[in-house]
Amino acid sequence: PKLQYKVISEAGSRMSDGLRLPDLPDGMGAFNVNNNIVLVRNHELHPRNRMNRSAFKNPEKQIKELGNKHYDKYAIGGTTTVVMNRTTKLVKREFLSLSGTNTNCSGGVTPWGTWLTCEENIQKKKVNTVPHGYVFEVDPRNSTLNDPIPLKNMGRFYHEAVAFDKFQNAYLTEDRDNGLIYKFSPKRLNNLEKGDLFALKVKGESDSRNWRKPSVQVNKRYRTEWVRIEDVDPDDDTIRYEGLEKGATPFSRPEGIVTDGDSLYVCCTSGGPLRKGQIWKIIPVNQKEAQIELWYEVQDSASLNMPDNIVVSPWGDLIVCEDNSKVNRLWGITPKGSPYLIAENNYSGAEFAGVCFSPFDNTLFVNLQQEGLTLSIDGNWQEVIS
Repeated sequence: PKLQYKVISEAGSRMSDGLRLPDLPDGMGAFNVNNNIVLVRNHELHPRNRMNRSAFKNPEKQIKELGNKHYDKYAIGGTTTVVMNRTTKLVKREFLSLSGTNTNCSGGVTPWGTWLTCEENIQKKKVNTVPHGYVFEVDPRNSTLNDPIPLKNMGRFYHEAVAFDKFQNAYLTEDRDNGLIYKFSPKRLNNLEKGDLFALKVKGESDSRNWRKPSVQVNKRYRTEWVRIEDVDPDDDTIRYEGLEKGATPFSRPEGIVTDGDSLYVCCTSGGPLRKGQIWKIIPVNQKEAQIELWYEVQDSASLNMPDNIVVSPWGDLIVCEDNSKVNRLWGITPKGSPYLIAENNYSGAEFAGVCFSPFDNTLFVNLQQEGLTLSIDGNWQEVIS
């Protein structure tokens, strides 16, 4: 075979910190820390997923021991960090690195080498409960738990993923049928505590989804503007309604987002006439202005089906994870928009998630979410691509 895979990590096993490796691995980033590969991995756990899928065998005692390093005593999501040998790809250490957050879906890598993990969960704020729906920062250089500090100015909504442009603006996605694409402009470099939040408006287009009639043309550049979001930390799930009232354009489940250094690519999982997905390309012109184009839209039943997580490969192609109810696959897409198949999960319904590459070579890391597995994939990529 051209490519081989190895299971490097499995939910339920014991980690180096004595805790249990949580289930439902989702978004993930890869870093070079002291010449090791370090993966920071989200766990999309919600209290409904029950404690036996969490890091805690003895939750009351163990959560109490974590003290203020555990954000919300009723929440069991968070991140784990995996330290690996860069050559053998063998795991040296694995430990809980963020604890007590809720439904950590995807996230993204910052320009200064940290991981942002996003909560895809929002419930109306109630007295005596800890609110969720935020972004948290995890430093892959930390060898213990990170302080769980919500970055509230980045908005409280149904977060999916985040990526940065070359001007250090953060772009955030919202996994809703009428989700918005947001931009957060930080006040200070390498610091996300303060800043302004905006929502994307495609000029001349009130709807991007192309569900009924194809109003947006593929590969045509559109001008945009950014509408200001005032209430960034609302009591209820209302940020997108403020944006829509101000003219922001709704998208169909904006999920994975990634930058290639010049442009950003966004997967809208159920966009297009078949509702099988679109990939948008945002081209920032300067700090304030950007253009957008519908870069790829699924027009047939043979190619992609509901693209979700996304990364740029070392050779410049997009690598895309599917999340659908049929067969989930891992695809590559060339810069000209031609898809090629990399892998298929034909033994379970689990989705691929958290796709990322080693900082040292072409080893790909990916999770099979519902199986609780993290895999490494190696081999002759040249043969797969051609």
